[in-house]
Amino acid sequence: MRTLVKNGTIVTAESEYKADILIVDEKITSIGTNLEGPFDRILDAEGKYVLPGGVDNHAHFEALNTDGITTNEPYATTWVALQGGTTTIVDFCTNEPGMNLVDSVNYRLNVRAKGKVAPDIAIHACCNDFTDETVGEIKKLVEMGVPTMKLFLAYKGTSLYMDDSKLLACLEEAGKQGMTMMVHAENPDVLDKCRNDAAATGHYEPKYHYMTRPPYGEAEAVSRAIRFADAMHCPMCIVHVSCIEAGEEIRKARAEGKAVIGETCPHYLVLDKHKMDHPDWHIAARWICSPALRDKEDQDYLWKALNKDWLSICGSDNSGIPQAQKNWGWDEEHQRCDFRMVPNGCPGAGDRMNALWTYGVAAGRMTRQKFVDVCCTTPAKLNGIYPRKGTIQVGADADLVLFDPDYKGTITLETNPTGVEYNVFEGLEQIGRADTVLLRGSVVVENGRYLGEVTEVVADGITYQGCTSANGKFIPGKPYGLGYDLLKRS
Repeated sequence: MRTLVKNGTIVTAESEYKADILIVDEKITSIGTNLEGPFDRILDAEGKYVLPGGVDNHAHFEALNTDGITTNEPYATTWVALQGGTTTIVDFCTNEPGMNLVDSVNYRLNVRAKGKVAPDIAIHACCNDFTDETVGEIKKLVEMGVPTMKLFLAYKGTSLYMDDSKLLACLEEAGKQGMTMMVHAENPDVLDKCRNDAAATGHYEPKYHYMTRPPYGEAEAVSRAIRFADAMHCPMCIVHVSCIEAGEEIRKARAEGKAVIGETCPHYLVLDKHKMDHPDWHIAARWICSPALRDKEDQDYLWKALNKDWLSICGSDNSGIPQAQKNWGWDEEHQRCDFRMVPNGCPGAGDRMNALWTYGVAAGRMTRQKFVDVCCTTPAKLNGIYPRKGTIQVGADADLVLFDPDYKGTITLETNPTGVEYNVFEGLEQIGRADTVLLRGSVVVENGRYLGEVTEVVADGITYQGCTSANGKFIPGKPYGLGYDLLKRS
C-alpha cells in the first residue's frame, strides 16, 4: 500500500515546514515535494498540521491501582487514545498476583492486552511486590524490551510501597543495565499523618483529599529520589509533578546537571483542586487522583516549567476508574463518604493532546514544536522507542496526526469519550482536534472519530465502551534512553 499525505505543514520537535509524505505499508519512505506515484491512496492535509502520533508516557489500563486493589478500565477502551491523536501508549505493568515482573509482562502482553489494544503499546515495569528476585529481574526486563521501571514511594502499608533500601537497590542495578527508574514521589508519613488527622477531627469529604496531600510532602520525596538516583548513577524520571515545590526541586537538580526528567499531566495544567468541592460527593470523587489537583498558581508554574524544560513530558496518567468503583468511597457503617476509601485516578488518554493544544498552543503558552516535543518526541526518547516513534522522518513508523487547528467545540462525554461514564474535562472549551490519525500507515481516525467498532464491554461486572478487535503492537524499548544522555553530561 502506497499512501501520499500531501499539502500539509509538517511539525516536529525541531522544525516546521511544508512537504508531502510517502508511506509504503507501515513506514515513512520519503518526505519532500513532487513525490513519484503511483499511489493507492491520497490524503489531502491542506490547512492542517501533520504531527507525529502522540506517545503517552503514563497510562494505567487493566492494572492494579495505587490502593493495590482497583481494576481500571480494560484495554478494550484504549481506542480513546487514538481518537485523541495518541498512537502509542506506555502502560504500567504491575505484578500479577503470584507472579514476578518478567512473567507479569509476558502475561500482560499475551493475555490481558492481546487483541484488545487499539494503539501500539510499550511497557513500564511497575513493582508492587518486591521480593528477593526483583533486583535480578531488571536485566531480564531490559532484554525483553522493558527499559523503564516505576516504584512507589507513597502508600506505606501496601505492597506498592518501596522503602529507601529497596529504592537504592533497584537504582543501583538499573544504572548498570541501562534502565531508567521512575517514581511516584510523595512522602508516605506526611500523607498518613495528614489523612489521619483529618479523619480524627471528623473531616471525610472529597475535598480533604487535596487538603491532606500537601505540596511539601511531594517536594520532599522528589528531592530524596533525585539524590538517591544521582548517588547510584541512574537516570530518574519523576512522574505526575503537580506543584511548584516539586517542580523547583527538579529545576534546581537540572541546573546542577543531574540526570532527572520531569513529567506532568494535563489535569494539573488545566484543572484545579476546587473540583473536589462539588456538593455531590459521587461527582467530586471523580477528580480524586494522586498527587492531588492543586491551585491556579501551580498551573501557571507548570506551563512555564514545560517551556523551560524543567519538566519535559506530558503524560495522561490515564486511570479510568468507573463510577461504581469511585463509589467505594461510601462508608456504609458510618453512612458517610470517606475520601480515604475512594480509588485514585482520572481518565485522560483521549484528551491529553486536546488539552495541551487548547490551553497551551492556542492560548499562546506553548509553541507547536514544544507541543510535539512534550507529547511525542521526548517520551519516545525516554522509553527507547525513538525514532521509530515520536517523530516524522524516513524509516519511522507511519504514525501521523492530521491536526485541524480550526476546530472549535466543547468537551463532552459524547464528543470526547473516555471508556467510562464521565470525562473530568467535561464542559471545557476545545480548540483544534486530531482530524485524521494513521497508525503504521492505516487510517484509524477520520473526521475526528475512531473508525473501529465500539460496543459495550463488560469486565468484572462493569460496562465500558470498548473495542473488541484491535491491532496494536508491542513496541520493545531499547536501554540507555534519554536519561543516559543527561547522565553523560553530568
